[in-house]
Amino acid sequence: MKKTLIALAVLTVSSASFAQSTVTISGRMDATLRHTAKVAPGAANLAVTEDGGANTVRFAIAEDLGGGLKAVADLGMRFGIADGLTQVSGARPLFQGESRVGVTGGFGTVKFGRGLTALQAPNGGNSDPWGVTTSAGNVYAAGFATDYAAGGEGRIDGALFYTSPSINGLTLSVSMSPKKLTSVTVPAVAATPATADKVETLGSNAVPGITSTKTHQSISAVYAAGNLVVGAGYEQNRVGDTITQIFGNYNLGVAKVFASTATIKGGTAADRAGVTFAAASSGVNSGAMAAAGGVVAGGEINNWTVGATVPMGAATLRLGYSGWNGNGAAGQKDDTKMGVGVKYDLSKRTYLQTSFATQTRKNNTGTRPDRDNTKQTFVDAGVVHSF
Repeated sequence: MKKTLIALAVLTVSSASFAQSTVTISGRMDATLRHTAKVAPGAANLAVTEDGGANTVRFAIAEDLGGGLKAVADLGMRFGIADGLTQVSGARPLFQGESRVGVTGGFGTVKFGRGLTALQAPNGGNSDPWGVTTSAGNVYAAGFATDYAAGGEGRIDGALFYTSPSINGLTLSVSMSPKKLTSVTVPAVAATPATADKVETLGSNAVPGITSTKTHQSISAVYAAGNLVVGAGYEQNRVGDTITQIFGNYNLGVAKVFASTATIKGGTAADRAGVTFAAASSGVNSGAMAAAGGVVAGGEINNWTVGATVPMGAATLRLGYSGWNGNGAAGQKDDTKMGVGVKYDLSKRTYLQTSFATQTRKNNTGTRPDRDNTKQTFVDAGVVHSF
């Protein structure tokens, strides 16, 4: 009886403790059948994959601290629908979506951890009719990678994030992350004792090696009022590549129109010296027509994109066209892409989608002879459910 009472008391105390925090579980699951016209020798043209929006299980945690202050935390686990592994067949982190904790109040929100940067968080859904999904999406991307690490195309780790409260429709965001260090590049040296013909030498500790030469910094300002959303931002990654972007959309009622323009500049060769590029930049127009496509050292890419969504009852027509120009520089690619698709809502949480995209790349040699300076086509058809 005493044990039962003790157990009940523990459960009561625990329940009271847990009641102070709320945990919201949400997510997204999508499966897409994709046909790619040109693939590696021996590979299949047809594959079951995701539509690009990523299969996600998200945990949002909040605790009311009183006085208008809340503790908040977010975890976003992303995985592949076809194999059940973490995204890209296990190549990306378990919590690829984000892993951040912080506080929020009248001053705004401050978080620490890993997630989308100040510029990357708002620009995709506000400049891309597909919201960065399907092979027709990513029309806004322009050769810039936030981090040259696995899964780091729009995210940064070890960072501080701040988002201001909305003031008359204007929201400011900032993110910052310092240089990264490897474990050891200069090994420790042991001390040697003095001998008859040799002076004693002192040892030295191991010296961490710098794997990035710059501090990541990102800033954006987004104004949203009525039917208009417009934003602008600047970002520098850890090797000195920069992107300056203006983006937005306007809802006309019969259609919502999107537009974006960006300039990407590559860091210096000295900034990149000794840096391990763990992942090729996928900040290029979707389609993977080459093994890598990021801005080259000292190079420049100018990007533009236009698009629209047209509601037609349960169906929504999506259109997009973009181009980016590497100015013919050695190793710097030029690209145009067109996409068209239909999203059909079965309910508020479930929809069907199909998309068609063509991508033409020029000034692209030596990577894949069957893809260089050619046109690639993609066809998607799939189902998406949110919970």
